[in-house]
Amino acid sequence: MTLDQAIRLKADLLIKGMKFTDEALTTVGQGGLEKVFWVFEMTPSTHKGTGDGTRPLPNDMLLPYGLYADVRYSPTSPYTVHTSGDSVVLILDGKELCEVKWPIRPDFYDRMTRSGERMKKVSSMRGDCGLRVCFDNACNYFATKEQCKFCNIVPARQRNRDHVVTRKEADDIYDCVKDAIIDNPICTHLAMTAGAAKDDGLGNLPQILEGLKPLLAEKYFPIVAAITATRNKEETEYLCNTGISSVAFNLEIWDEELFKVICPGKTRRVGRDRWIESLKEARDLLKPARALSSFVVGLEPKESVLEGIDYLSSEGIFPIMSPFVPMVGTEYEGKEAPSTEWIWDVHEKATDIIYKNLPDAFCDEIWDGDIGICPSCTTTKLFFDFMRRVVPRENPKREVSPGSVEAFV
Repeated sequence: MTLDQAIRLKADLLIKGMKFTDEALTTVGQGGLEKVFWVFEMTPSTHKGTGDGTRPLPNDMLLPYGLYADVRYSPTSPYTVHTSGDSVVLILDGKELCEVKWPIRPDFYDRMTRSGERMKKVSSMRGDCGLRVCFDNACNYFATKEQCKFCNIVPARQRNRDHVVTRKEADDIYDCVKDAIIDNPICTHLAMTAGAAKDDGLGNLPQILEGLKPLLAEKYFPIVAAITATRNKEETEYLCNTGISSVAFNLEIWDEELFKVICPGKTRRVGRDRWIESLKEARDLLKPARALSSFVVGLEPKESVLEGIDYLSSEGIFPIMSPFVPMVGTEYEGKEAPSTEWIWDVHEKATDIIYKNLPDAFCDEIWDGDIGICPSCTTTKLFFDFMRRVVPRENPKREVSPGSVEAFV
């Protein structure tokens, strides 16, 4: 299997999902890392586990060339994961494609914060290095029926109440970060996000970031905050001076009219112009290519999303891409997903544009995780994988978790 074939396989799995045999899941949640719906339920169909219900889904899957892919269940998928001897194997239409592996389950999942919450319900792990925190799984856009039409942050929380604490306290997040990154280092960087706050501001993020400052003084680790755009320049200046390495104000859609239709809350409560302005403010305050904006690829014409990627990258803003999946509990549930070929073409053209306009996005620091995410923990996206085609690299191998890609079968 070539690198391009492995990337196409990952893209296909993200779009089409997979099925499982009971035997393939026997160690998930024991030795293998189980699925935690920490922010979204990024699947076209719900799945609580297999067999007697005690076997959860795996969180991520390791493919050839060190590619991690988010595990998404779909009963109609042509892909099946099963066991073959001592290996877990991915098959397509009855033909074995490759061996796959589950990341190791980290010890901190079973430890408790000072308030008595299980750490797994406050923070979770992606790939073999990324710590993730959704500090508030509520989103005020849902309360006013202005939510983004592709988003299920609130329905996912309601369906999976045993997975996460809705609003995380600053002390509990501190405890998780101290354990997973400082004291028992299994993770190397932190990504935080949340739904829209009631006041359209920063919510409880300032208390969280202030609480993490002693840990940053003890040991630097990259942090990305993916939140709604700031209301004013003062908020942007505060956010970018807390010690974080990057911010992600995710526009999601570039076409102005489609943005109004698909993201009504973002349009009415913040506005597209302010969204772009806040990205430019962050660009001026952070290191190059540390102001990020994600696009949901597959909801607008190819020409439109490429226009947005060209504009933002020419302004020094790093555009990243998420392939659209019609997730359960969204207004777009059941909508047709884009084809793998379409997704491939957009990513290939977009990567060339970004490399021309913003070569700083391809630097070693960003590849190693200095934007709070890296190729080894960005399991729901493909943009790092396509960057690897332009500037050839191996995916980072983390010394802090040398056994994290072992299979437990």
